Amino acid sequence: MDELAITPEPIRKRARIGNKRDARTVDPTSCPVTGIASLPVEIIFEIFSYLSYKDLYAVGHVSAFFNRIAYDPSLWRTYEVTNNGQDTAKVIKELKRMPLLNKFSINVRADCDEILRQLSLSNKHLKELHIFNCTGSTSKLYLRSSYLIRVLERCQNLHTINILGSRFRGQKFYRLLGEMGPKLRSVYAPATRLQFCTFIKHAGQISENDRETICSMYIGAKSWAPLYYFVTKRADRVCTALISYLHNDILLIDANRPIHKLSITDRRHT
Repeated sequence: MDELAITPEPIRKRARIGNKRDARTVDPTSCPVTGIASLPVEIIFEIFSYLSYKDLYAVGHVSAFFNRIAYDPSLWRTYEVTNNGQDTAKVIKELKRMPLLNKFSINVRADCDEILRQLSLSNKHLKELHIFNCTGSTSKLYLRSSYLIRVLERCQNLHTINILGSRFRGQKFYRLLGEMGPKLRSVYAPATRLQFCTFIKHAGQISENDRETICSMYIGAKSWAPLYYFVTKRADRVCTALISYLHNDILLIDANRPIHKLSITDRRHT
């Protein structure tokens, strides 16, 4: 019996999978995955929640699957804009997709007015605002206080405000700061004597007599100076506040706890 001639079947090249499909439509469970991508989505969300906004941007470029998770609005709680790395339109677009943003920092920008306007519209969960060395626009040195006022009025969870190297006119912003009362934890902002006294006069958490005493310390002052206000609360709920302005440090403490008013306990000239 003749031996059968066995002809090897020609080897066919494996077709590429998904070369004509949009990668975003691929179901990650349709093929085996390993590593972090094999974890339940809930756990991946938890891991991503510890990443900074820079890390989220980086992770979003790893794969379509990670991109969908990394760009989920619930993960974007902090955001920082520095120099001209992103144009104004891009920053505004990013802010619109971050409705749960808690902390926002803007550094060395000449478009602060437009960005603050958008912040007041789309990011009402904001808790911390940090502005460093910015101008309102390319043609305006001062920030428009109206946009800062909108942020204070609409972002009801805001408790920390730092403004360094930028100035703005008007008193309403400082009046609203004072009216925030115990909710306000920290402020660092430039202020004239009139702006500083406006803040103190409306700070209802400070006893009335001490408000008058503090304002009387700055009669005749004309220059701009940093206003610093910082509050701490101990485990026993005793509240302590530090106010610093024009080389004077004023320490206040909630000594009369039934009425919860801050009273001056120490004054120092630095």
